[in-house]
Amino acid sequence: MAYSFDPSYPQQARQDVMRGIARWNQVLGDCLPLQPRTSSDRDYINVHNGGGCSSMVGRVGGGQALSLAVNGCVHQGTVIHEFLHAAGLIHTQQRPDRDNYITMHWENIVSSWRSQFTKESPSNIGKYTDYDIYSIMHYSTSHPSWSVNNQPGFTAKNPNVDSRRIGTGDDFTKSDALAIRRMYKCPERKFTTAVNSNNRNQGNKDRQPILCSNE
Repeated sequence: MAYSFDPSYPQQARQDVMRGIARWNQVLGDCLPLQPRTSSDRDYINVHNGGGCSSMVGRVGGGQALSLAVNGCVHQGTVIHEFLHAAGLIHTQQRPDRDNYITMHWENIVSSWRSQFTKESPSNIGKYTDYDIYSIMHYSTSHPSWSVNNQPGFTAKNPNVDSRRIGTGDDFTKSDALAIRRMYKCPERKFTTAVNSNNRNQGNKDRQPILCSNE
């Protein structure tokens, strides 16, 4: 995927975003590399300083806006999350099979944010991997922006799940990378997770939940 930065995007924020892009290319560079836009690229991702962290799902054509606000959205995990949206992945908690793995508590979700938890129909998503509750595409159990009194919007049905790790990773999980490889029909390859990834330790070092803006 080709990408560019809006001319007004600050240089320091670009450097932060580039660290996420570098990690993407370490993991998926042989399948779906992120490359600076050239004059021949009609379709590209345009990173801009919008009102939050957001992206369209999948290719829409032309200059596709991807918002990574300089205040809060330039962490590696958020960068990877939004580019995975652009590549075609939805939020994990919106998968059609999510009710097999989590129990929703709609009363604890602010009404204007409930669309972020609405299940997609099976026709809108391919089941490329099994449900991964630690996926970088999964929301945390609660967040100040959408939780009522910071109560959990869902709980895991598996009692062995560590809720602290849900939605706080800063790296791909194996299933995240595998989903893209299967979606784009690339060879399936293993990769080494980062030290602070959601596969090791307890997520990113500050345990900051990843959140897409409610647009």
